[in-house]
Amino acid sequence: MTTTVAAAPFSAMGMYPAQPLRAAWDRLYAAAAAEIADAPAALCWDLDPADTWLDPGLVLGMTCGWPLITTLQHRPRVVGTFAYDLGGAASPAYRSVIIARVEAPLEDFNERTVAANSSGSLSGWISLLAAFDRGGATWPGAVTWTGSHLASIDAVRGGLADIASVDAVTWAHRQRDAPQTLEGLVVVGRGPLVPCLPMVIGGATSDEQLEAWRTAFRGAIEDPSLADARGTLLIAGFAPLDFADYEIALADLLVYRTTP
Repeated sequence: MTTTVAAAPFSAMGMYPAQPLRAAWDRLYAAAAAEIADAPAALCWDLDPADTWLDPGLVLGMTCGWPLITTLQHRPRVVGTFAYDLGGAASPAYRSVIIARVEAPLEDFNERTVAANSSGSLSGWISLLAAFDRGGATWPGAVTWTGSHLASIDAVRGGLADIASVDAVTWAHRQRDAPQTLEGLVVVGRGPLVPCLPMVIGGATSDEQLEAWRTAFRGAIEDPSLADARGTLLIAGFAPLDFADYEIALADLLVYRTTP
């Protein structure tokens, strides 16, 4: 994936970029964007998400709840998040999945090698520290930084790490679409309940435009012609959250912040 940021107005929702999902994301976005004046008609897939969040050309993006409250804060505006069906009940919040190769109490892994996608990941790092109630931003054992949740899964399965915390939506997609890549892995714990990934728009976007996007996504969620796309993405609803919703929900986790 390149890190070149588009100069023209663009939309990018690349936090779940697996190839089997892209067509469904494209359809869901296109249906919403069709209701927004001058919105890009299609998503960009060749951008690193982190390079898009503060880009002045951003029309609509998707980020992680942790950088939202720690570094981005009010600079982009939060549109909301999707409610995902991860086990028979749709919710705009989830618990990360903590995986290992052997079934054992969570505390048995306290000083083992961890695979984590990034120190700025709510589900891959912060949720892991919270699950072990570390009380700070350090891990007593070795850490293998992998760059992605899928790479963390592979690191545990391949013996490069003993445990990892994985985004629950990513895990559910993997269970359905590539279960063979999870063979030999077991779930040994869960992270704290946190809001799902927020969609954001530029900080200068008007209240009217913000509400227009929320209305557009509500419509896309109710559109019967998009039922198959939503099913592919495990999306069953839309929740119009604000920055304050994430700030309140994640306030207790700030003890795991690595920088002021």
